[in-house]
Amino acid sequence: MNERQYDLINNDGGDGYNPYHAEREKREIEEAIAWGKTRAGRKDRIYRDLECKDCSDARECGTYNQTEIDDLRAQLVTIEAEEMAEFVTAWPLDLTKDRRASWNDRVRAGEFNKSGKNEVDYQKMRAAEREQGWSFGDLKKAVKLHSL
Repeated sequence: MNERQYDLINNDGGDGYNPYHAEREKREIEEAIAWGKTRAGRKDRIYRDLECKDCSDARECGTYNQTEIDDLRAQLVTIEAEEMAEFVTAWPLDLTKDRRASWNDRVRAGEFNKSGKNEVDYQKMRAAEREQGWSFGDLKKAVKLHSL
């Protein structure tokens, strides 16, 4: 009798218990927890903590703590160093040169131009990025990394 029940008469209108909504909410919570454990989730949490702790309101309220802020910034530097190490591993010099040459060939061929115009069609460019698995921004970052 204590178990939650769902029926179309008593719960019509969405005010009562709905097992489908409960399952969706459960999955959303599990996904949020899993995302929070990823590097991007940790980085997002640190940025939000810094935003709250390193502001004028914190100084006015007396909750400002420089050592805590320095610790958060050190964690952020560590995560960004991990990301950069992975990026350097994924983009060696030879691969960067090959990808740059192929990208430049595609640009010179006018593959990303709007039909009949000399303007960039960003939809075509984004579709090409999705197809190849890396973006023009990644390429620019690798070119800068290798000083090409």
